[in-house]
Amino acid sequence: MTGEALHRGIVLLEIEDFGSRPDAVRAALREALYRMAESALAHAGLDPGRCRTEERGDGLLILVPGSVPADRLLRAFLSSLDIDLRTHQQEHNAALRMRLRVGMSHGPVVLDGPHLAGGDVDDLAELLDAGPVRQVLARASRSPLVLVVPDAFFRSVVAGHGSRHTDPAAYGPRDVVTKRGRTLRGWVTVPGYPRPPEAAVEETEQGADAQGTDERRATGSIGVLDHHGPGVVGGPPDAVHAPTHHTPPGPEHDPDDDWPRQTPEP
Repeated sequence: MTGEALHRGIVLLEIEDFGSRPDAVRAALREALYRMAESALAHAGLDPGRCRTEERGDGLLILVPGSVPADRLLRAFLSSLDIDLRTHQQEHNAALRMRLRVGMSHGPVVLDGPHLAGGDVDDLAELLDAGPVRQVLARASRSPLVLVVPDAFFRSVVAGHGSRHTDPAAYGPRDVVTKRGRTLRGWVTVPGYPRPPEAAVEETEQGADAQGTDERRATGSIGVLDHHGPGVVGGPPDAVHAPTHHTPPGPEHDPDDDWPRQTPEP
């Protein structure tokens, strides 16, 4: 019914760097995203035909029946999407690889004819498009996606239920000021990371490394070139170490960032 507000699970998917891609690549990525979304819904025990979808430029909005448990959607949908994205990265070259910002929430949504509207949808879109969330995905080179959930969803679903499938400690808060001047708090997590990568930690370590190198040069303990020995991989403190010969698939991979892409169990 037009204008009727119904409680729904809300999933929002946005493709990283979508606007910079050629038209043909955009079309291919949209098609792949639809397939992955349908597969993830089925993995969560849902009939995709019972879910309402709306294309949103660089992504996709999905409304899930309110009777579906939010923790099951969070766990099963995200696990399937993560696995399919990693497979997609392995099967395609850099031009067609895809990374996603994923948002999940729940609340009243107005079904206004062909359009979907509601404050919870708008807030989730603001969180997903915010700089702090984009920065987490940019730093998390080992993962094909980042998930953000609103504060209320985090408290009621992630932290409130105490599910053994979700670890609240793997989420970090991000405060976002909206276009209308409101402050929203979202909680961000990255599959494969014990916590979201923090710029402050990385920058502090890089500064300490640079200072140590300068000191060794000043004392003459090293030459002009300072490098890691064979088999040593540098990285953030929460990273999982891997053999140096392993090169994970992904967009514009930094040759110094040689981390494994682990596929979580569904």
